[in-house]
Amino acid sequence: MIDLGEVENQSDLARKLGISRVCVSRVLSLIKLNDELIEAVEKIGNPVPARIVTVRMLREYQNSTALYKALLNRLRNFMK
Repeated sequence: MIDLGEVENQSDLARKLGISRVCVSRVLSLIKLNDELIEAVEKIGNPVPARIVTVRMLREYQNSTALYKALLNRLRNFMK
């Protein structure tokens, strides 16, 4: 919606969706995640039986290769 010009910024988007700007910011930050990690999370499906992945957890993996690899291994083991 921001890219399409339907809203001016994250604050406008948050108001339109009825959520906090912080929530919008958190979700948009996930766009920067590695494609392989996103695919692994998508393969888990919805709903998952347990909270093995959270937005907060994923944000921590954005800037750390070691943490990213650890999460990817955890996701792969979960899908077995």
